[in-house]
Amino acid sequence: MILQGLLSDNVQLTELLSRLESIADGAELVAFMEFLVDAYDLKTCAYLGFDVTARPEQEPYLAVTYTQEWIEHYKAQQYVNIDPAVHIGMRRILPTDWENFDLRSDDVRRLFGDAIEFGLGRHGISLPVHGQHCDKALVSITCDAGILEWRHRRLQYMRDFQMLALYIHQAVLRLEGRVVEQMRLSPRERECLQWAGEGKTAWETAVILGLSERTVRCYLEGARYKLGAANNAHAVNKAGKTSLLSQLP
Repeated sequence: MILQGLLSDNVQLTELLSRLESIADGAELVAFMEFLVDAYDLKTCAYLGFDVTARPEQEPYLAVTYTQEWIEHYKAQQYVNIDPAVHIGMRRILPTDWENFDLRSDDVRRLFGDAIEFGLGRHGISLPVHGQHCDKALVSITCDAGILEWRHRRLQYMRDFQMLALYIHQAVLRLEGRVVEQMRLSPRERECLQWAGEGKTAWETAVILGLSERTVRCYLEGARYKLGAANNAHAVNKAGKTSLLSQLP
């Protein structure tokens, strides 16, 4: 379910993911992130990537919607050395709500106080991406909603931006000439996706294949995960584009 009032009825998560697959350069990537800020009623969106380029002098890779004033202030204060969003968020597997950071340090409190003063908002989430070849990234979003509204929104943010973070990272790898390996679907995953593409429900597919409905749902979930798809229809579309549904076992 898309956040009501944040995303247009004409814009779906699958459409956003498809747009990312056609990003042609870094400027388009930042423009897309600015679109996400508007679409999701955020304050900022930032991507920080490591080991994503073959040019070490250009590491880390940074794409942000921050103001230049905040970037310069952040660098001048050397906040990267204490920023828990970077140091903790990058080590995590799951998204991290900034509310959970330890703010007992004066320096960390000053960092977040300055962030609010420079217009980043009162709340934030960092979403890690761990690639297949030691590449990794962190996508962070900030919001200025009230505390109750934030707690209502953040679960949806976490769900959508886990997928968006993965696709942003893949877009950066592609722009930097890094090959993103294609996942192979198992025979059962392909079969379940093929029947989903024919409009069959999980129960109908289970009857056709002689499996339990729970098993079919597991295969579909595995296929969605491998393809980085938001739902079954998106998985069918992506698998069809890459000929995965016609792969031999």
